[in-house]
Amino acid sequence: MKQSESYIEFKNRIQEIFNFAVLITLSVPVLKRNLKLFNDGTIPRLPEPDFFEPSVMYEIKQHSLDELTNKGIDSSRIEQLSLLLNIPLNNKEFKDKTIQILGEEDYKKYRNIFKLQSSNYIENISNCTANYQSKLATYLYFSAFSYFEAFILDLAKEIIDNFATVDKNQYINDFALSNDKEVDMTKLDKKFDSGKIGRYEKYSKIIRSKGYINPEKLMFSTLTDIYNTKIDNLKANEIPDFLEKTLLFIMTPDEKETFHSIRNNRNSIGHGENSYSPCLNDVINANKFFKGLSDRIDKHAIFYFSPLKNYKE
Repeated sequence: MKQSESYIEFKNRIQEIFNFAVLITLSVPVLKRNLKLFNDGTIPRLPEPDFFEPSVMYEIKQHSLDELTNKGIDSSRIEQLSLLLNIPLNNKEFKDKTIQILGEEDYKKYRNIFKLQSSNYIENISNCTANYQSKLATYLYFSAFSYFEAFILDLAKEIIDNFATVDKNQYINDFALSNDKEVDMTKLDKKFDSGKIGRYEKYSKIIRSKGYINPEKLMFSTLTDIYNTKIDNLKANEIPDFLEKTLLFIMTPDEKETFHSIRNNRNSIGHGENSYSPCLNDVINANKFFKGLSDRIDKHAIFYFSPLKNYKE
């Protein structure tokens, strides 16, 4: 059985946040290891972030001189630079003195060798790693519920978009009440007579040619507007009732209880309250619940409300 576009998008979004979670839980241990190596003096600096600019300072260290020697800087200039070894300089002082020794071109080429991350930057990065799993779990938990909520809204819209509707106001204006139309319609609204099938077909064709639309289709188009308005204003706590009343999908009592429990936790997180702090296992359990529930909802919606492409009345 096919899947709705809304369900496919929901699964992709969930997969993305779990891919991100794997990346973070891999990256932070590597960062902690690098922090230890930096603090032990084994490495001169941490890898710089892809986007954010770290706080830096410039200072000549022995590893800087060694690296410049390996890059072919002559010994006389290395000797002059060694006079500045381990002397902190502000950026202007450092630039002026190193340009005097290296020259403008080599200064621009090699200045990153002297770049050091400030102690405040290192401390801030270290502090960011504290309790990171709890913070990550909070973001994932919030996202998982929000993505499920979006799935329900998108699915409801996708279903109704599969059905043709009419421009009601345009129809009322175009098919205005007139004597000739009323006469033709009256002929079709009398007690059924099996001997007049041909007559019924004739006048049905006539009023269709004048723009007549079956009232069922007109009423469906009216109710569609009400349905869409409800979707646009649907609150998360109304989702179980909405599914039951519109898509005829009934959640079990246990599913409703779990759904509202996760919703309350999500609200607590969203309002900045401290009453709920999820761990990664909570995220995994919530995801298992939404994975099973969304699969059931999608199969139900597709089976009962997705038009068959080649079905003929």
